[in-house]
Amino acid sequence: MATELLTGCAARGARVVDPHRVEYLDCGGYGVPLLGHAHPAVVQAVVGQVRRPSLLDRLMLDLVTPNGLDHIHTFASASEAAQFAVALAQANGRPRVLTTGDVPYGGIDALRSTLASGPPACVLVEPVRGAAPPPTGYLSAVAEVCREAGALLVVDETRSGLGRLGVWWGVDLDGVTPDIMLVGEGLSGGVLPIAAVVASAEVEVPLWRGPETVSPLASAAVNACLRVLASEGLVERAKLLGDELLYGLRAVVAGKAHATGRGLMLGVELPDQRAADVFTGELLRRRVLADFRGRTVSFTPPAVLSAEDAGWLVEAVGMAANKL
Repeated sequence: MATELLTGCAARGARVVDPHRVEYLDCGGYGVPLLGHAHPAVVQAVVGQVRRPSLLDRLMLDLVTPNGLDHIHTFASASEAAQFAVALAQANGRPRVLTTGDVPYGGIDALRSTLASGPPACVLVEPVRGAAPPPTGYLSAVAEVCREAGALLVVDETRSGLGRLGVWWGVDLDGVTPDIMLVGEGLSGGVLPIAAVVASAEVEVPLWRGPETVSPLASAAVNACLRVLASEGLVERAKLLGDELLYGLRAVVAGKAHATGRGLMLGVELPDQRAADVFTGELLRRRVLADFRGRTVSFTPPAVLSAEDAGWLVEAVGMAANKL
C-alpha cells in the first residue's frame, strides 16, 4: 500500500505531507477515513475527553447499525474483531467458517452446495470485494441461502461500512441484516485504534475475552466521528462524489483500462501486470496514493475531497492511462 511507504509524515483532510514537505493526495487503502485525516471535530472530542474525568461515555454505534444489531464488542484492531466474530459463531454451534477462499465470490449455487456438504457453518463475506460491485441482489441471496442451511451470516464492513459506498453500510444496498457485522478502524475517524463486532440478540452469548478494550478517548473519537458523518452529510456526499469521480475516471481511461466502483470505493482494472506497474508508477510520480494489488488499482478517497482534489485525482489517472 502506497500510504505505508511514507514515514514521519503529517496528514490532514485528503492530503499527506512527507518529511520533505511534498504533498500527496491520499486515496488509498484502509487508512483513509471517509471524513479525512485528523478531522478537527474528532480531534477536539479526544482532547476534550483528556480534560474530563476518566469515565466511559456510552458508545453510540448502535444508533447507526442495522436494526437488531445492538450488542457491541470493541477491539483495538480489525483482526482482533474478526477473531472474536469467529469465536462468537463457534459459540453458537457453527464450527466451520466459509469465506471467498472456500466459495467463489458471487457463487450462490456453490455456496448452497458447500453448506449442504459439511457441519454447521458461518459465512463470512464482504459486501464489495475489491472495487467491483457484486451482482445485484448478491447479499440478499447469500442471506437466503444461510437461512435455508441454518448458517450464520457474518458481514465484514471493515472497508465498505460507515458511508464508504454512499450508504451507511454495504448491507443496506440489499436491505440485509446479518447475524454478526464487523466494523473497521475507520470507526474513530482514524484518530485512535478501535474496531468493533456488532451482533444480534439471537447470537449474543456471554463470552469472556478479558478487560474491556475501549477507552474513554476511543469512545469520544467514535461518537464524534459518527456525529460528523451525520451532521456534515458525508454519507450522501460519498454517493454523489463517487458518481462524479467514476464518470471522470471512465472517461480518462477509456480504451486503455476499465473503471468500476460504488460510492467512494473505486478502482481501475488494467489489462495486464506490466500495464499495472506502469500505471501505478505514474500515479506515484503525480503524488496520488492508491492501493495497488495485482492488475487492479483501488481508490478510497475521503468524502471531504475538494473540487481541486477531485480534479487532481482524475487528471493523474488520465495521465497514467496515457502512458500505457
